[in-house]
Amino acid sequence: MSEKEKLLNPNPGVCVPWEVKLEEFENFPGNEEIVKKEWEKLDDFAYNFIWFWAQR
Repeated sequence: MSEKEKLLNPNPGVCVPWEVKLEEFENFPGNEEIVKKEWEKLDDFAYNFIWFWAQR
C-alpha cells in the first residue's frame, strides 16, 4: 500500500491524519508539535462524536 493510500484510509480512531492536515499549510508558522497535539485531540473528539451518533 502506497503512502497516499494510507493517508486516504486512516487508522481507526482518526478522521483526518495530521500529515494530511499539515499538507494544507505551505510554511508552518510556530511550534508544530503543539499544534499537532491539539489537532489530534480535536480529531479524536470528532471521531468519537461521530461514532456515538452512528451507534444510536
